[in-house]
Amino acid sequence: MQNQTNWLIAHTLEALLTTTPFEKVRVTTLCRACQISPQTFYNHFTDKYALVAWMFRQDYIQATNQAHSYTISLLIQVTQQLLSHKSFYRQVYQVNSQNSINHYIYQFNLKLATQAVMSNYHQEHLTVEQTLAIKYHTYGTMALFQELLYDQLDIPLNDLCIFEYQRTPDFLKQALSKNF
Repeated sequence: MQNQTNWLIAHTLEALLTTTPFEKVRVTTLCRACQISPQTFYNHFTDKYALVAWMFRQDYIQATNQAHSYTISLLIQVTQQLLSHKSFYRQVYQVNSQNSINHYIYQFNLKLATQAVMSNYHQEHLTVEQTLAIKYHTYGTMALFQELLYDQLDIPLNDLCIFEYQRTPDFLKQALSKNF
């Protein structure tokens, strides 16, 4: 039942964003559109930013649930999954607050990479070089995704994913491959 309510709220938010900017969507408006009480919403999410983060995680999980390794095809699957909700991500990417989806995805990617590297190399902490390489890679891939999202990148998706994969640091490729 909880998952059904989460999806109801998520789909309703996505529909609302076709006519209303994200900053103007209020939880009460969203609840009215879902025909649920605000308390029901808050039983599932702390705020609308937590809902957006949950929606991103669901897209990520759906794209990676059959993955066994970090590959070009995995990058293509993840990007295609996110782009299948292009208008939604365009709306939420315009928010530049501390709770923005861009900030959330950056933290998500850093945590994923950090845990993979520490697990793969049996480390308690990343080295400074590993940390910088992960951050550099994350910033680059996120900036390229945002350009792709807003149709500012004149490159086929497959070529972009090949480019991204080839520039993933080898230590990170190896760690991510073993974590799927």
